[in-house]
Amino acid sequence: MINLQAYLISIGFLILLDLITVAARVSLLHSGLTAWVSVAPPTDRKPKQTLSLLPRLQASLNLAQNIWRFLLAGITLLLVIAQPAPLSPLASLGILLLAGLVVFWLEWAVRGIVLRSPNEWARRMLPAARALNFVLTPFVIPVMFFYAKAQNPLGEAEIEFQDQLRNLMDEVQQSGLIEQGESRMIHSIFELSDTLAREIMVPRIDILALDVLTPLGEAVDAFLNSGYSRVPVYLESVDNILGVLFAKDLLRLWHEGNPIETLQSLLRPAYFVPEAKKINELLAEMQSRRVHMAIIVDEYGGIAGLVTLEDIVEEILGEIQDEYDQGEELPYQLLPNGDYLFQGRIDLDDINEVLSTNLVKEEADTLGGFIYNRMGRVPAVGESVQIDNLILSVEQVISRRIRKVRASRLPPTLEKDEKIAHADR
Repeated sequence: MINLQAYLISIGFLILLDLITVAARVSLLHSGLTAWVSVAPPTDRKPKQTLSLLPRLQASLNLAQNIWRFLLAGITLLLVIAQPAPLSPLASLGILLLAGLVVFWLEWAVRGIVLRSPNEWARRMLPAARALNFVLTPFVIPVMFFYAKAQNPLGEAEIEFQDQLRNLMDEVQQSGLIEQGESRMIHSIFELSDTLAREIMVPRIDILALDVLTPLGEAVDAFLNSGYSRVPVYLESVDNILGVLFAKDLLRLWHEGNPIETLQSLLRPAYFVPEAKKINELLAEMQSRRVHMAIIVDEYGGIAGLVTLEDIVEEILGEIQDEYDQGEELPYQLLPNGDYLFQGRIDLDDINEVLSTNLVKEEADTLGGFIYNRMGRVPAVGESVQIDNLILSVEQVISRRIRKVRASRLPPTLEKDEKIAHADR
């Protein structure tokens, strides 16, 4: 005798789980998280965290939905098989098809309801999505890995093709058909798909941002002194960015003499993206959205930095100096004795290009971070690290931040003595 009530309760529970998963997946997919982040209260960090975790959340929800459907089909099949009076194959098939149609109709109905207000549903379903992601993470990561492989089975061939194009550009440059600068730009375009937003962003500590309660006159002075055309505005902390203030909006109001209590009414929505965003994708999105600034968020929803269109263009064309950059230090200088003086925030890729070295990006993207990881502490001025025949000496530290680093080479005789000393140990 089968326990019909237990079967029906199990089927109903699985259908409920399936519908919750559908609602979560559809709402997160269509919610427009960027807009949600922009209008979220300053204390609400969930939207920013969700933006960073979105790919994994979607993978978890897809996996969960497949699990519910598999279990639902299995239990329904067991219910049909376990009937006291055996059913004909045609009747069994009809029951299974009817059950499938009912589930499909319910999913379709839930999808239609969610799409009417996806932002609101995304807020409601976020706890369920996070719970499923927490439970299924050990299974999701391998699935995402194999899915990426299946989506790009010719990945190695594409890499080889890009290498062939790079080699062709080198040969064309050597033949004199194109200039070295043009060749470098072409190489930079290839590298856009390998460069992440965090590698080119202005770090949080260097961001010029205004408190929303900043007086109008002080805000005008900040724009005039910096030369920026747009600045993020926050409430209490830089992690709580409310929007972006445009100089033209502020100066128009200042010129007209209209009084305002705060800068809130002048703000435009900020565009938030995760640290791991590839800059070729970021460039396309910024062009389509017609925005010039993207706020970079870390995995915890905090503000990591910002990227402007100029930053991305400089990745292709090289450093662009305008009238407001006259006071800025160059990323590096060649000293009279042949040493180089680098800024601590320079990217390791740039150092490798200048010095023809191979400093590996392990846990840091910048020279300062590389030295921190090597030493395991905040270095003092004059301390150095050695990598093969390269000596990196800390020249300036301000507020525990490495500002300047001198790079020098060991003379051939000292390098040889150093190798002999290591061999004797």
